[in-house]
Amino acid sequence: MQYSISGENMKITHLIAYEIGVHIGDGNMYSYNRTHRITYSGNLQNEKEFYKLLARIIKKIYNVKPILIERKKDNTILLIINSKKLIQWKVKEFNLPIGSKKDIEIPEKILKDSKLTCFFMRGLGDTDFSLSFKKNKKGIHTEPRLEMYTASQKLATQISYILKKFNFTFSLQKLGRGFMIRIYGKRNLKKWLKTFGFNNPWIKLKIKVWKKLGYYPIGKTYEELKEILKASPSG
Repeated sequence: MQYSISGENMKITHLIAYEIGVHIGDGNMYSYNRTHRITYSGNLQNEKEFYKLLARIIKKIYNVKPILIERKKDNTILLIINSKKLIQWKVKEFNLPIGSKKDIEIPEKILKDSKLTCFFMRGLGDTDFSLSFKKNKKGIHTEPRLEMYTASQKLATQISYILKKFNFTFSLQKLGRGFMIRIYGKRNLKKWLKTFGFNNPWIKLKIKVWKKLGYYPIGKTYEELKEILKASPSG
């Protein structure tokens, strides 16, 4: 198998930085005996379109077509890449771990470049950050909240550094065996959209419905939100 990115001095593109963000969020690598596998997993009901998009991005970057699996019994969608070479490349170039991600961290090659950092954060936001809407004083779900939980103290510290660098207000809390990062408010969501953005259709749809209605109808699926947007007066 040949990759479009290879060699000691290859350029780290914005798509690679984005995919590394996705990998740190939803990806895992396994290498044992004859099994050498990279997997990405998400919510089948709400993230099917995102995983189709991710499959195209991976094909474009690495010149390999991932296997897409839908597991309806546990509402999971999987992308699988069987490649020892790609695992070795990710370990060598980005120091990504095989197995546990307890001590995972953002690769220095990405962290030292502001533009690459922004694309990395988009990938991480698409996968590891959850977007919800808190109740306001009237009990209506209007206040956006981005949250991420990680077992890696190194990753939590690096993300805090990035958020400070781009002037976000946020909180970092030790929670159980890991760390919770919370980013509250409309100003911060607007800043995220301008600075990092999202590619995940599920997250983008939630924001569209929230903007259209002026609040967020909690508990709705991807398809239900599409119908709400379609039925709204100016939608």
